[in-house]
This record gives sequence, structure tokens and C-alpha cells, in this order.
Amino acid sequence: MIIRKTTVLAFVAALAPVLAQAEIAVTVRDLGEILVAREFRAPASVIAANRAVVTSQITALIDEITVDVGDHVAKDQLLVRLDPADTQLALAEAEAALAALEAQLLDAEQRLRRAEDLLTRDFVSEDELNARETEVAVIKANRDRQLVAIRDARLALGRTEVTSPFEAAVVERQGQVGNLATPGSPLLTLVQTDGREIDAEIDPRYAAQLQTAADVRFISDGRQWPLELARLSSVIEIDTRKIRGRFRFSDLPAPIGSTGEVVWKEPSGLVPVSLIVQRGNALGIFTATDGRARFIAIPAAQEGRPAAVDLPVDTSIVTAGHTRLQDGDPVQIARE
Repeated sequence: MIIRKTTVLAFVAALAPVLAQAEIAVTVRDLGEILVAREFRAPASVIAANRAVVTSQITALIDEITVDVGDHVAKDQLLVRLDPADTQLALAEAEAALAALEAQLLDAEQRLRRAEDLLTRDFVSEDELNARETEVAVIKANRDRQLVAIRDARLALGRTEVTSPFEAAVVERQGQVGNLATPGSPLLTLVQTDGREIDAEIDPRYAAQLQTAADVRFISDGRQWPLELARLSSVIEIDTRKIRGRFRFSDLPAPIGSTGEVVWKEPSGLVPVSLIVQRGNALGIFTATDGRARFIAIPAAQEGRPAAVDLPVDTSIVTAGHTRLQDGDPVQIARE
């Protein structure tokens, strides 16, 4: 049988529309299943809430230092004991002076009452009465001043025992037993161990994402600690062009002085780079709807970077076979 060339051409021409409409096998997933969170990082370190140099508030010999470098101390724990002899003596003298004034006041008040009684019978003058009233007023003023002196002496006596202002680690010891401490003399240096925070330098471009970020972590030496944002400065520092962020530990804290990175993720997900293709001059993704592929351009997309899309999370996104597609191609859909 002889098959003419014209017959073959006619057959191929008739088959071309069928071939053109052949379905392309693709795999799809819902947009909400494929979104990836963009990750941000910022250099950070663990800092103490306070670093304090404990000093003497009175003049006294150092009797005892109960802690040393490396010790961990609780709030209100005794650190240094100063010789209380001078302050005890000052308190005793102040209390004795008060007792003398109380006796003088009792006597002056009795003489004032007698003068008032004698004045009614014209046995004393008005000047005499005024003198007695002045004497009582002066003694009362001296008594009040002596009460203040007693409070000061008791306060000084209490300051012979120096305690820790917070839970801390002792990092330096300046005082020595037998030395004379004076007001302001450094005794110990403490670093507060509770209330520690993370200090980080944040790029201002990502500050907004940080305020609503999920899964904020501090990473140092291969270990991770969950964090919570405590404060975010609104001032861009001139030297670094960054803003300061402070974070609290959600659980057990990292050691003070640790350095590393604060890492967080953008709450709204992005389409992975592997699903973004270029058609013409546009970058975008393919969806599969009613047996047809549809190219969805992403105007803000950049080559080699994940991109945000404004589509419902249940949109069927082509995850396999998308590199061969053109807009409008018929597709055979399989769900991953």
C-alpha cells in the first residue's frame, strides 16, 4: 500500500491540536503548607541587670569579709562586717544625752507651771513667765535634735553589717580585713545574676517584624535559649546605625557575658525560591485551577529570594512540574 505524502501531512495536521492539548502532570500543595518563614539575625550578648561596687557608708575597721571572688550570694546576705565599737559608743552617748534632756525638760515644765500659778497672784512678772516658757521651748528643741542624733547613730550601727543588694556573683574583692574603711571605700564588686537580659543590635528595617515575631531565640556556641522581647528603642544610634533591643529569657538563662545572635522569624510566610519561575519579564508562581495552570506574577519578587504573595492559604500551588508550564496549559493534578 502506498501512503501519499499529502496524506501524512494531513494526518499530522489533524493530530497537532490533540498534541497541543496534552495535559502536563503536576503536583500541588496548599499555599499555607509551603510558606517558609524568613529568618533574621542580630549580634547579641547576655548582660547583667546591675553591676555594683559595694562600699562602706561609715568610718570603721573591717572586721570580717564573709565572701570571696566567685561566690554566689543571695539578696540581703551578709558580705562584710565592720567594727561596731565606735558606732555603739556614739549611740550610747546620744541616748545618755537624751535622758539628760528629758530630765531637764521635766524640771523646766514644773518651774513653768509654778510661774503660771504665781503670776495669777502677782508674785512674778510677765518677763519671768516668758523666760520659763522660752526655757521649755529650747529644751524641747534640743530633745528633738537629740532624737535625730539617736536615729543617725542607730543607722550607722546598722551599717556596720554590709549586705548584698540583690542576688549576685562576687567578681572582685577590694576590701581587706584590718583596713580602715571610710565612706565610699570600695569593698566588693557584685554582678547581679537574676534579671539578666539580652542586648542586641537590631537593623531598623526589621524592627517592625520583630515586634510580632515568632520563635525568638538566642544562639551561642551551638546552644539555644527561647526569648521574649522586653524593650525596643526608637533611636537609631549614630555610630552603628542600629537600634538597641532588650530581651528576657523565657526559661533558664544563658551565662552572663555570653555572646551570639538573636534569631527570629517573620510571622507571615514567604513562597520558597524553588517555586518562583520567570515568564517573560515577570517572576511568579503557578497555580492549578479547573485543570489549567495559571501564572501569578509577584511584582515585588527578586531573583534568588523568597517572596510574599497575597493569596488565600488554600490556593493550590504547583510544587512539581512548574518549570515546564506556561500560563493556560492543561494540567493533570496530583496532590502531594
